[in-house]
Amino acid sequence: MSPSSAPIKTRIFWTWDHSTTWVLNQPGEHNCGCSNEYGRSAETFLEDYSRLVRWCGAHGVDGVVVWGLLRDIHGGADSVHRLCEVAREHDVLLLAGAGLNAYGGVYYAGDSPWSLDRHLQAHPELMALNAEGDPHIIGATHPYLPTERPMLHACPSREENREFAMESLRWLFETFDLGGVQVETGDSRVCHCTRCRERRQYPVKHFSWEDMALMYPLAADAVRTVNRDALLITETYSHPEPSPDPNKVPGFGGALPPWGPACLAEFPENVIVEWVADDWLAGGKYTWTREGVPPAGPRRHIMRAHFASLFMEPLDNLAIDRIADLAARSASHGFDAISIFGERSPFNANAELNYLAFADCGSAANPSSDLSSFLDRLAAPLLGGPALAREYVGIARLIDRPMEAETGVHRARQIAATMESAVARRWTWLANYVASHAYEAAE
Repeated sequence: MSPSSAPIKTRIFWTWDHSTTWVLNQPGEHNCGCSNEYGRSAETFLEDYSRLVRWCGAHGVDGVVVWGLLRDIHGGADSVHRLCEVAREHDVLLLAGAGLNAYGGVYYAGDSPWSLDRHLQAHPELMALNAEGDPHIIGATHPYLPTERPMLHACPSREENREFAMESLRWLFETFDLGGVQVETGDSRVCHCTRCRERRQYPVKHFSWEDMALMYPLAADAVRTVNRDALLITETYSHPEPSPDPNKVPGFGGALPPWGPACLAEFPENVIVEWVADDWLAGGKYTWTREGVPPAGPRRHIMRAHFASLFMEPLDNLAIDRIADLAARSASHGFDAISIFGERSPFNANAELNYLAFADCGSAANPSSDLSSFLDRLAAPLLGGPALAREYVGIARLIDRPMEAETGVHRARQIAATMESAVARRWTWLANYVASHAYEAAE
């Protein structure tokens, strides 16, 4: 774990199994979306995550969340047992991503009694309903959530579903030596059945704070009856900045509505509450003020962002400046943990630098998240020196200026030709990355 004196004490990589590609030159990868089918082999799945965990152990990243951790197609329980051994060997927390009302439950895909999809298929009367009164099932045509697998949703007002979720979590921790779990109620709209409409006092859009307040204490009780030390992360899909419009229902990554603090007070104690930063950092749509701090209480708080992913910005984007901003602002607003995507292989030079900045910013070695310090200490040895590290950043930024990109590509290739081994590889990767954006702009 990170030293207690550091502003940021915990760092977590967030991943979907189908998009985690640390093994190169293998078929079946995805680069975006939720709830996709898994297209790689069981052997590749195990090696992808073994490499990721080993990197985390060597570089000070504390844990990895895996959504889609349990699937028959990539080894089911056997693969998870083996990954738990790798994580324990390298002192890294392996966390399962577990949807309570959506996202497949604890056993994401397969012939298991702990699959939420199987549970709902066997009991269709327990499915959530959409606003039209039909079963709430998201398919591939959903406007904002790319998915290949239909996503079934459970009604949280049905006691049978709540008990299923709790029994599933108990089974998960009785069966596997996991470091923890990230739980979500779902951000792909909510149940509109009569029970849910009568239970809720507050308006809803893509998610419900009241559903979180209902489900998260139950989830914590279930996990802690088995493992009191498990790290439990509870997702809010929100930012803590108070909403300026009490009549507006914020969407994903939006401000904290007036009813948010009351619901948050019902969250279990001694968990890490997760928030979303993307639109609140430098250059974002919103302003993160001094008021945007998480409510006081017996809980820790983690801020996550979707850097370098197609969810929010160009895939493989160099995001070291935004990562530094994430760490610095989070620390100054009462957060002691941060999270970003960890799906791309560090063969990708931008991903490698992003990951190293993520591990460094807010650490004891760089408590102020000074980007210049990071470039001098960690990036420079990888890129040929401090001046070249800064030139690398400048060339990487040319994806937004395609008219200048060819000059940057030429310069990156020149530098690569003068370097040896891994340094040359990083510059070659950069040249190809910027060239790909210039090529697209010319089409």
